[in-house]
Amino acid sequence: MEPVTSHSEREWILVGMAERCAARGYEATSVDDVCEAAGVSRASFDDLFPDQAECLAATVEAAIAQAQRAVGAAISPQQSWPANLRDGAAALLGFFAARPTLAHVLLIEAQPAGGRAAVLAESARAELLVLLERGHEHAAEEIPASAARGALAGAESLIARQLAAGDAANLAAITPDVVYMLAVPFLGVGEAQRLTVGANRRRHLRAVA
Repeated sequence: MEPVTSHSEREWILVGMAERCAARGYEATSVDDVCEAAGVSRASFDDLFPDQAECLAATVEAAIAQAQRAVGAAISPQQSWPANLRDGAAALLGFFAARPTLAHVLLIEAQPAGGRAAVLAESARAELLVLLERGHEHAAEEIPASAARGALAGAESLIARQLAAGDAANLAAITPDVVYMLAVPFLGVGEAQRLTVGANRRRHLRAVA
């Protein structure tokens, strides 16, 4: 697996952290495990990170930055909110499928680990909520303020289960389900289903392109 952004020792260490966490879980991963996976010495690790927790936080930070770039490239101010929801969700799932170890760290390991890693993951989740809550402007009737949080939690749980099952390669296949879960509180069943059909079509076009 290639480094996150470059061939520096720091980036190899982040890759090593992601790989070992995905394989063993953060609690069962040691600094020596990370160094072995990264192909660097313990001295190099100690020069770059004060401890294992900060290495995990840096890995989460890298994962968030890449995910944000993937989503940002897929959405546009010129598109409607439903279209951006569909395309943003597809881009995020595509990123998770391509970088399953980073997805595992971000969705499964960061929160239980606590510290800065958990804070970063929660901050990224809050940014997604802000985007999702724009759906209130498109709702045909008043809906609970917690609708976005509930929809996001459901979608995140679905994705995390597939990652935990080792089926990251097929994450794109659940794009329609994720789009529907996120859209239905705001758009209703009919519009959410139509958006899901669009997500299916776009996924197929990307597959055959």
